[in-house]
Amino acid sequence: MKKFLVVPLIAVLTACGSMKEIEDRKSYAQPSWYQDCAQSGSEGWFWWSKDMAYACGAGESIYAQAAEEQMYAIAMNNFAKRINSEVNSSTEIKFVDDRKSTRTVISYTVKNTVIREHLQREVGQFTMGGKHYTFVRLKMPKATFDQLVSEAKSKS
Repeated sequence: MKKFLVVPLIAVLTACGSMKEIEDRKSYAQPSWYQDCAQSGSEGWFWWSKDMAYACGAGESIYAQAAEEQMYAIAMNNFAKRINSEVNSSTEIKFVDDRKSTRTVISYTVKNTVIREHLQREVGQFTMGGKHYTFVRLKMPKATFDQLVSEAKSKS
């Protein structure tokens, strides 16, 4: 009978040991890699280096899963905008009775875009005031990114 109690107890202790505590912060913060999210770069040393393309995203919600889905969707959208998007912008400046009025409109249209081989992701998260904050940086080989851009151009 004791064997039946010991095995589940060990399983529970092992599972809890692999848990990671999410930081509870008093002030808002962002990972430095998120603040300086480059669109491309090289990783590795010398001849082992590999060119990569990056896309970042952030999410915020009272629900952890919703914050994660937001950050992932935003990062994927950032890849898609660079691969296959059209930008339409206009700025209008008017002077009426020596008063200046400015209006700027920018719109993105992102078509259905194939995104593959974002092999790695860096994630940061914390809670604050009952909300979950999540950050992600997706990584894709630059050669794959360039190929997707070429494919998108050939379809237009």
